[in-house]
Amino acid sequence: MTSAKWAVRTGALVSGVALAAALGGIGPAQAATPRSSAGVQSIDYISGKDVTVGSCKGWMNRRSTDGYVQGLVQSWNGADCIMWLERKVIGSYDYTSVSDGYEVVNTSASTGFHWNGANAGSRVCVHNNSTGAGGCGATAW
Repeated sequence: MTSAKWAVRTGALVSGVALAAALGGIGPAQAATPRSSAGVQSIDYISGKDVTVGSCKGWMNRRSTDGYVQGLVQSWNGADCIMWLERKVIGSYDYTSVSDGYEVVNTSASTGFHWNGANAGSRVCVHNNSTGAGGCGATAW
């Protein structure tokens, strides 16, 4: 993809503190668990769908109540990273971006939760502006 196309993907920034508060301090190695009685949903890390490009890492979580997915990104070593979430409906040819782009440098950010319902799959994509390289993780169906 050309750098101009990657540059268009920039969007809102979320501070690492806000992300940690929203996710209860979780990262790709662990998942949130309910803290109280029944009816409380969990947010689970989806293993095997990560993408790492230099010092940029993207991964996805799934909400237990409805299967909606969320893209997350983390940057370290001063890397300028952009992350977005894409979805593909079974039978269609291409993926479609379903979130804004989130640009981070030495911090982390997350998308909101997006539909990943029947006959569709989502993947997280990352572009490392510091190196010019990019890629997408495997699709979660």
